[in-house]
Amino acid sequence: MPSLGCESLPPEAELRTPIASPDFPRIPEYGARHWAAMQGMPLRRSWLKEGRTAIPGGEVVVLPHVLTTLPYKNVQETEAWVGHVNATYAPDPQWRYLPDWRMGHYKCMSVSASTIIDWFTLRAGRPLGRYRSLLNGAIELGFDHRLLDALYYARARDAATADDYPLLTIDLDPIERTPIPYGMAGFAAILSLGGDRATRDMTVELPDPSLPGVTHRLATADLPALRARKVFSYRPSWEVNFDPRPLIDATHAAMERSGPLYAGIRLRFAASGGVVTAAHGALAAPDLSAHGVVIVGHVHQDGRTFFIYRETFGEYDSDWADGGAAYRLFPIQSFNEAWAFDPVEAS
Repeated sequence: MPSLGCESLPPEAELRTPIASPDFPRIPEYGARHWAAMQGMPLRRSWLKEGRTAIPGGEVVVLPHVLTTLPYKNVQETEAWVGHVNATYAPDPQWRYLPDWRMGHYKCMSVSASTIIDWFTLRAGRPLGRYRSLLNGAIELGFDHRLLDALYYARARDAATADDYPLLTIDLDPIERTPIPYGMAGFAAILSLGGDRATRDMTVELPDPSLPGVTHRLATADLPALRARKVFSYRPSWEVNFDPRPLIDATHAAMERSGPLYAGIRLRFAASGGVVTAAHGALAAPDLSAHGVVIVGHVHQDGRTFFIYRETFGEYDSDWADGGAAYRLFPIQSFNEAWAFDPVEAS
């Protein structure tokens, strides 16, 4: 089975950001074989601006806060920090630093979920908190995604809720070597705890998924009062006469109504590292999201629409040895599911 990791094959050379070009590029056609790769087209941040920006053949639209006040959370560990974690917490198994891997922890779904929390906190005019990242040791702004992970793992190991919080056990996080959470619906449910009258005042103490003796205190009163709403779910993009317009329209409408979307990128057989032929690369595993991201805008060019999403590993403009691009572009067919969140009035 292909890895469910949050990063996979580097993009094809034709999709790499043209570093020497100051202009927004022409985007490949919907059917270009390059889109079968798990990662999208890297975008230079100099091409992006909050609001609407005209480009040749169309426009770029980016939601407010995304490029100015919304913190970028990086799952990029360092060798020194991995050594510190092993010496301080004695995890079993110990964490590993993989200089040739450079893909970070597989925490994309919880990091992206916490980015949703941060965006709604900013929209409400409230200040963001600070925490020390257990992934890299840095002091970061926003909501600590590790709290979301801790609750997800607790529910995954409870027989009463395990089916809604799946963990991949045949492939493990490359750094922590823990099972990988891959149920976006589970994280969407956690993001809705603050908007549910029955859980909005809940406080729980939760063990860390990897570090002995570390506990996390999750108070749902600290979460925005939100209610999850599924925008779309899996449809096979190899259908005969597949029409992406309904999904494009639904995604546009959801962003205009609610803001950023919590979205899953499809696990494609092209992510298997060449085990299957290129001809099968466009096929996706049924109803399975391999990577959790936040859709923060779109590009309309030459009558075609593509969606901008925020990455979680490497705050760069392109892909290189230490990480990847902060923002990428994909056609709607490359997404497996999307969730919107509507504020709930307190009562």
